[in-house]
Amino acid sequence: MLAILLFTFVPVFGLVLAFTLLLNRHLAGRQRAAMAGALRESSLPTPRALIPILMLPGKIAISGFLARVNPSERLGLWIRQAGLSWSPKAVLSAMGVSAVFGALLGMRLHVLLDPALSGVGMAIAMGLAPLVLLLSKRRKRLREFEEQLPDALDFLGRAMLAGHAFSTSLKIMADESPDPLGREFRKVCAEYNLGAPLPDVLDAFGSRVPLLDVQFFAAAVTLQKQTGGNLSEVMLKLSHVIRERFALRSKVRATSAHGRLTGLVLTAMPAGIAVFLMMTSPEYLSLLQRDPLGRYLILGALAGQVVGYICIRKIVDFEV
Repeated sequence: MLAILLFTFVPVFGLVLAFTLLLNRHLAGRQRAAMAGALRESSLPTPRALIPILMLPGKIAISGFLARVNPSERLGLWIRQAGLSWSPKAVLSAMGVSAVFGALLGMRLHVLLDPALSGVGMAIAMGLAPLVLLLSKRRKRLREFEEQLPDALDFLGRAMLAGHAFSTSLKIMADESPDPLGREFRKVCAEYNLGAPLPDVLDAFGSRVPLLDVQFFAAAVTLQKQTGGNLSEVMLKLSHVIRERFALRSKVRATSAHGRLTGLVLTAMPAGIAVFLMMTSPEYLSLLQRDPLGRYLILGALAGQVVGYICIRKIVDFEV
């Protein structure tokens, strides 16, 4: 059974990964050729002005497809947003090693009664563990950034009220703020001081920190640079709005706590009962393993648990 798993799962995974990389390279080459042709034919001075020329329907479709099928680019973005020094290849390698180890462990422990089914299930679960860890660190870092942003905007607004320029106030605020907010704003200051246009700097900042409040900040600064206005007052009001959103979000989480706890209990209870029965009376559940229909019932139960948990999470998850 181990040989069957190794000679089926590993080659199939390798073929899928190789096909994806070759397809990415082919589509990326076509996209680069199309963009180079557009650049040669156009005499517009800035790359931003070339967007209406380059963003044709076919190129939009290719770009969207590339973003969906390129795991390395997506992983690289998540790693940057998590503030880690990992590489996409290291994460993919860790996922592959964890999947193989999980397959061996599942076939040894028979977690899902059937050795092959246990091996596949444990391979999927442990193979996704590095990705889950990465997304957890990313979510934690974005949450810390969001909590530090109101105080930073207050500091920025008061510094400009004291007579400092926006760039000087931003530099002072970046130096005085703790990480992760201080680190990201120091990148903004460094890029801006090197001569990059402010809208491009703010676009890159928004891609590194995909938060709604950061989009508000970028839009406010860009609009003030184009039309004028009291930017310090805008920063102070934006800080007040963010704090009000935090207060409302806390109330929503307190109200939906019962639903989230219910979803967790309903998801964990069947798994806990199954593990308890396997430890106390293995013959009680062995009928599902011996019967051909029983194995499909196990898969159906697992799929139902996952779908049910996702549905409950969607019900109690409110966007504030």
